[in-house]
Amino acid sequence: MTVDGPSPRNGDVWDIVIIGAGLGGGTLGHALSEKRRSVLFIERGPEHARHDIPFADAIDDPQQRMAAGRWPERMTVKIDGRESLVYPPLGCGAGGSSLLFAAALERFARSDIESIPGLPHPTGGWPFAWQDLCRHYDAAERLYRVMGTPDPLAEHASPAMLTPPAASEIDRSLTDSFRRAGLHPYRLHVGIGYGPGCGECGGTVCPARCKRDARLVCVEPSLAHGDTRLVSGAEVERIEADDQRATGVVYRQGETSYRVTGRVVALAAGAYRSPAILLASRSPQWPNGLGNGSDQVGRHLMFHANEWFAVWARRAASTAGPRKTIGFRDLYHHAGQRLGSIQSTGLRATVDNVQHFLQNWFDTSRLRHLRSVRRLLRLVAFVAGRLFGEASIFVMIVEDFGYPDNRIVFDPGDPGRITVVYTVTDELRRRAREARRLTRRFLRGLRVVPLQTDVQLNFGHACGTCRAGHDPATSVLDGNCKVHDLDNLYVVDASFMPSSGGTNPGLTVIANALRVAEVIDARLGAREDALAAQ
Repeated sequence: MTVDGPSPRNGDVWDIVIIGAGLGGGTLGHALSEKRRSVLFIERGPEHARHDIPFADAIDDPQQRMAAGRWPERMTVKIDGRESLVYPPLGCGAGGSSLLFAAALERFARSDIESIPGLPHPTGGWPFAWQDLCRHYDAAERLYRVMGTPDPLAEHASPAMLTPPAASEIDRSLTDSFRRAGLHPYRLHVGIGYGPGCGECGGTVCPARCKRDARLVCVEPSLAHGDTRLVSGAEVERIEADDQRATGVVYRQGETSYRVTGRVVALAAGAYRSPAILLASRSPQWPNGLGNGSDQVGRHLMFHANEWFAVWARRAASTAGPRKTIGFRDLYHHAGQRLGSIQSTGLRATVDNVQHFLQNWFDTSRLRHLRSVRRLLRLVAFVAGRLFGEASIFVMIVEDFGYPDNRIVFDPGDPGRITVVYTVTDELRRRAREARRLTRRFLRGLRVVPLQTDVQLNFGHACGTCRAGHDPATSVLDGNCKVHDLDNLYVVDASFMPSSGGTNPGLTVIANALRVAEVIDARLGAREDALAAQ
């Protein structure tokens, strides 16, 4: 039995129902609440994720994981035919994965959106222009109070960034070394407030409200004013639709299913769950799932390939102060190849950090069934940590390309399960090897050691599974991120991205949500004007 869910204060229908309250959904809802639209967020996790649960990543109990802002269940990952069960590095709760992100908020380059001379775009280009996104990047940086310094190689200066505090002594030393090597480092663009005692909080819920996650920046202000409500602990079962419009959203909270209606419905459940919800929303009008008339929902899954490496400073220096401070794009593309940005992670090559990298590799490797071997990784990490302990860990974020057979698979018998099928292509392996080689070459004069020998996929950067495009035969969404076949259903998380770009997707998700908010607000206003004229 399904009962009616909450209604707005004025009327029976919400202006917009948003499924998910992370960077995409939270930002969209905030922008529309600022326009005095009634907004309902439906969020699977808690309204307030806890930061005080020790060893949260090691917990297996789903309720405790969710209380700590972690995704509660393992996902099934089939990489190159090898199946494993892993916890995805996803947040769960108001704020979404931004609860746990390391807060790098970097712009995509123009070449990520459209072709430039000498570098054709892998999809031919996004269904809107780079220039259209630039003003929304400006607004996104203001909203999330991004700190950093301009990238010397960028073709579009960022006017909105705040000045960060001084970096740690060790990072200042590394920055000087990179400049002497002929590179162009800058202060990494981050959504961190750097309050007293700031630990930068990568991978954890920030206890000091210093990290600029979507809950702090968007969800809480939306709830504080206007006709906005958050339903937490609610799992969406399906979106109902006729042949033209989404007509309702059904979600389960505890043992009860509820139904709510919105003039507009926006999916922002993330690149894993948004396609699954569309595929679960089958009906006589939509036998293959909503928006799936051309069998594109869930396909073209992309990650990034992380290339981790350790770098030693030329001299011993203090690590006190901000550590996630260095970025450079000298290898963003090279000799016609798309590679990506290089960033400091704020991590040292300690025993615990090396063990974390080794376990992530092991859990999707051919050795993953040999649990006794996994226990030996602590010993390997101890030896490596003693050798590498003074090194700083950096990462190159190598662009991934979308292929139809890399996808999210939906199981009607287990609709909540995330299932990934992915093949690492030869071209990605070649580009990752080239990234490894060029990193050592360009960081000449510095001691550099790669921390991997094969492609390591970043499951936290999933994107592309409801990609936008002009042609309904090869895409799910139009240029405004509206589902091609439905008049009022939008997708505003990283699912929309036609390509993965060469850096973190967060700021692009935020900027796109602001762009789509303008479209939705204008459409709601036009409909109101038309009704008033009748």
